[in-house]
Amino acid sequence: MGRSKPNGEQEDRWVLVADRDPNAALHLAGYFSRRGFRTYHTTQGEEAMLLANSRRLLLAIIDVSLLDMSGHALAQRLKEIDPELPVLMTSGDYAPELEAAARRVGILYYAHKPADYELIGGVVDKALKN
Repeated sequence: MGRSKPNGEQEDRWVLVADRDPNAALHLAGYFSRRGFRTYHTTQGEEAMLLANSRRLLLAIIDVSLLDMSGHALAQRLKEIDPELPVLMTSGDYAPELEAAARRVGILYYAHKPADYELIGGVVDKALKN
């Protein structure tokens, strides 16, 4: 079963954007909202988990660092709820060990900041067609 853009029976599916920087979260969520996705943005992992436990997520875009936990910890917790959830991770830190840790959690894509929204959008489109 593939994931698809939220339309018809997929209306209850959400794109979660979690980023320590509230402006970055807002702008990336806005990009996906303009593309027709239902979005939710936050700076906190626990708030993201509340959404994940109350709504069905279509995908998650998570910064390496959140205000209350690491992005790796949030990705791990989201994958425990839905092992098939596409998770993209963003980071302004170019440390290879951060990307390696993210890949061990099972992320789909690792993007360096500043984020290229069109590139991330293309990755998301491809992931949702599968």
